[in-house]
Amino acid sequence: MFLRRWLREFTEFFFQKGNALNLAIAVVVGTQFQQIVNAISKDLLMPLLNPLVRGGNWQNLVIPYYGGDLAIGKIFDVILNSLIVGWALFFIIKAINRSQRTLESGMSTFKESANAKQGNPGD
Repeated sequence: MFLRRWLREFTEFFFQKGNALNLAIAVVVGTQFQQIVNAISKDLLMPLLNPLVRGGNWQNLVIPYYGGDLAIGKIFDVILNSLIVGWALFFIIKAINRSQRTLESGMSTFKESANAKQGNPGD
């Protein structure tokens, strides 16, 4: 009974008109965004930082540790990519919030002017 209800709810969710399509679009956009971040990191920022590393290559930076190596360069690369993604998302969300505030203030101004024209003070 529980499994049947869960399966019915899942099929309703998955096959609703927007959910699967929205998920597919989000995956494609996320993949493209990650490729952009990787290109900025690997092709732009890392070459600028490579002269600061003794070996000359940031990604190959390792620390020898009991017969193995700790790949610090790869960790730094992931951290840098995460910071770039976080920075970009911060500005995207900030722009979205600003546009929503502008839209809301514009709508309230529009409602006030419409009410004033009709002679209704406030609503």
